[in-house]
Amino acid sequence: MTPIPRIGCVPYLNARPLLEGLEELNLPVLKLVPSKLYDAYKSSKLDAALLSSIDVINSPSPCVVDGVSISSKGDVHSVVLAYMGDLQKIKKVSFDPSSHTSNALLRIVLEQFLQIYPEYVQNTEEISNKSARLMIGDPALAYRKETMGSDIRFLDLGGEWFRKTGLPFVFALWLLKSDLTKKKELSKLLRNAKSRGLLERQAIALLEPDPEFALHYLRDFIHFNLGEEEKRGLKLFGEYLRILEISIDHNHEIRYF
Repeated sequence: MTPIPRIGCVPYLNARPLLEGLEELNLPVLKLVPSKLYDAYKSSKLDAALLSSIDVINSPSPCVVDGVSISSKGDVHSVVLAYMGDLQKIKKVSFDPSSHTSNALLRIVLEQFLQIYPEYVQNTEEISNKSARLMIGDPALAYRKETMGSDIRFLDLGGEWFRKTGLPFVFALWLLKSDLTKKKELSKLLRNAKSRGLLERQAIALLEPDPEFALHYLRDFIHFNLGEEEKRGLKLFGEYLRILEISIDHNHEIRYF
């Protein structure tokens, strides 16, 4: 009997199309925020995990499922810096502890693109004329809706990346366990799950509090491909990580299956 693959994924709306097909096959999926999911993967508890791209880049021998990612090609809407007043006057920025990739992307956007060099802190709720906060995933979507019409502004990190580089930004990919013997078979299963899930976006959106927006988000803001453009964007992200010295340079190329 073929062992049931151990799969881990993030619990956000943007991953639902990738999960839909897996649930149809009654495959168990461990759902954790990105940083905790990476810990589970490192502990050899998973055969495949939808991990933040920075964790994939920093893996010693990354083996990735080809053709599948969570990416944006412009504004992503769910990875934003919330602030008030003049962005250039921000002195303190709170990271989001749940995502390594979004924290790194924030530094790239502020320091490399906008020449803003704030102090970075953890876990503060304060948003003021001098303090800003990174927000990601479903909490970011909910907060944008709650604060509509207020003085809160949002810097969309996916949009800033695309405007500067002209390339998609890859937020997450399926990383396979390096010693997994059936990488091709599991990769095919995950690609098939994506294909089935993309057909269910309208049904997924109907389960959300704002179905119209959820469908718009899943069809227009989030992209699920991993082609040549996405791979170029991923490589450029790795180069910026090295510039900012927040990457472990293993000198290993990503292998796609």
